[in-house]
Amino acid sequence: MKKFFCLSIFICGLLLFSCSSPSVAGSILSAKEGSETADGRMIDTQASKITGNSDSTATSRPTPEPTLTMTAAPTLTQTPTPTPSLTPSPTSTPTAPDLVSFSYSDLHQGVQPVAYIEDPCDYLISRWDEDKSAPGTIVVPIMFHSVAKPGREITDSTTISVAYLDYFMERAKTLGFSTITTEELIGFLESNEKIPERSMILILDDRRPGVIEEYFMPYLEENDWTLTLAWPTTDATSNSLWERMESLAETGYLDVQSHGHDHIYIQDYTPLEEIEEEVYQPIEVIQSHFGTTPRALIWPGGNFNQISVQLAQEAGFKLGFTVFSRGPVMYNWIPLGPQETAMGAPLLVLPRFWSTAADAALEKALQIGEEARVAAEILKAEELAYIASYCQPQDGD
Repeated sequence: MKKFFCLSIFICGLLLFSCSSPSVAGSILSAKEGSETADGRMIDTQASKITGNSDSTATSRPTPEPTLTMTAAPTLTQTPTPTPSLTPSPTSTPTAPDLVSFSYSDLHQGVQPVAYIEDPCDYLISRWDEDKSAPGTIVVPIMFHSVAKPGREITDSTTISVAYLDYFMERAKTLGFSTITTEELIGFLESNEKIPERSMILILDDRRPGVIEEYFMPYLEENDWTLTLAWPTTDATSNSLWERMESLAETGYLDVQSHGHDHIYIQDYTPLEEIEEEVYQPIEVIQSHFGTTPRALIWPGGNFNQISVQLAQEAGFKLGFTVFSRGPVMYNWIPLGPQETAMGAPLLVLPRFWSTAADAALEKALQIGEEARVAAEILKAEELAYIASYCQPQDGD
């Protein structure tokens, strides 16, 4: 009886304790829920305790740590990136691919063709304009000096015989070449203005009125060609010579350009005032005697430097000619050696072939022009697509 009484008291006490402490039951329930869930909530509860989370009452489930919450992979809900359109947006300019440049493998060692038109669209639009020069159009600049009379011994590298001059002129005509002027060459090089596909610019250096009258003029009149004069405007020129030259220029077959004033070979040590005179003085003299403004400076002796090139640009010259036989020239394609390339002004250091190998120059130019024409045809579709994709005016232009 006594044992039964004690057992009854113990059970009553236990029931009273349970009713007065609901947090115990809640903790047991919470622990049970955590152990039964399979989505990581049990891990969240334990982590909350480890990091010192104070929100751990039995009546509310602890807030999970963001770094441990399991969420869906972002690639399952991410919106796919659209494929860029090949047609540019009218409000944005896409990045254009690089253009393929024509290369000729048989240029002299160290000589590389230089492109000088900065805007690819300007270049391509002019290149494929049907009203302009066709791809492969070439210009062969040739430098002449003295022509020896029959029977005269030739002892220098710049003089040719009358027989060779006759052969060259007939050969050029047979091959379909014709001459162009300085202005025509400027238009061609700058914007691909239409010229004969086989063009040459014949430049006679120095003061040789007899050579003009006796040897060149018959061919100029027969073929309606032009001879470009590299004319030094020295103060020592007599009035009679000026009158003679003015009369020849009136025929329309001469294209008078600058060859310096006193024909000074410009060097790095040449005084600035002498370079300035060589560049600027001929402009006024040629204007006064021929009524034209020279646009080309045929460098005396082929010599130039950075200062002279800069002054020539400032004076308004568009072209300059060296004595380097680098090759023919084409639109946006000038073969230059390292010395000329360093000037950064391709049109002011153009190459010229020597007259002693003028026929070979024509043959080589034809080969280069034909290869350039074939290469252009291969690239035509791609370049026209480039124009359509990247060279159309944008809204508001």
